[in-house]
Amino acid sequence: MTRCETLAEGVTLYLGDCREMLPTLGTVDAVVTDPPYGTGCAPRGGKTAGSIRFDRTPDLSWDTLDVSWMDMLPSSAIAAFCHPATVPVLGNRMKSDGLLIYVKSNPSPFGNSIEACVTRGFNRRSPQHIEAYNAFNGQEHPTQKPLEVMEFVCLRAPIGSILDPFMGSGTTGVAAVKLGRRFIGIEIDPRYFDIACRRIQAAIDAPDMFTLSALAKQEVLL
Repeated sequence: MTRCETLAEGVTLYLGDCREMLPTLGTVDAVVTDPPYGTGCAPRGGKTAGSIRFDRTPDLSWDTLDVSWMDMLPSSAIAAFCHPATVPVLGNRMKSDGLLIYVKSNPSPFGNSIEACVTRGFNRRSPQHIEAYNAFNGQEHPTQKPLEVMEFVCLRAPIGSILDPFMGSGTTGVAAVKLGRRFIGIEIDPRYFDIACRRIQAAIDAPDMFTLSALAKQEVLL
């Protein structure tokens, strides 16, 4: 069942399948998302990070995934995270014209220390990479990005509204709200949808509690 929450003017979240929701949306200025690219998985010894248990290792082949959502995006500007090994496949699929790099300053449960963000139509200002601590204390989603990483990407998005069709726990939305952007988020899992609603609403209600990172403050002034 689809659910819609309007948290503030210009901030709307949808619970549902993005493949069903995207054709109903109007035009947005940019898409920033961390899509699921590990749906085909093989079991391995479980690892625990905080309260999250990782029992499977991702199959990184984009060829095995449903990427039909890309044909429904209401924007020509897109930034999508992926494993470095899949950059050529995703880049060709997106007709990419840029690449942002997230360098993890501590190991991740999946073993990769670098994550790529393939872009099209984004500002190519320097720097093109950000290093951030991939902390798991307090993390509420298995692939949750540090807030400063999502700020870094959103700062390079075309001015205007931002859409995340795979919203997860809402970090893209928190970053967008903190930067004064309009935001639309879609999440299929009710548990993460509720977490995203709570986190984004907190950013709206108490912006002083979600101060911009030093990097974001510097770049806002550029």
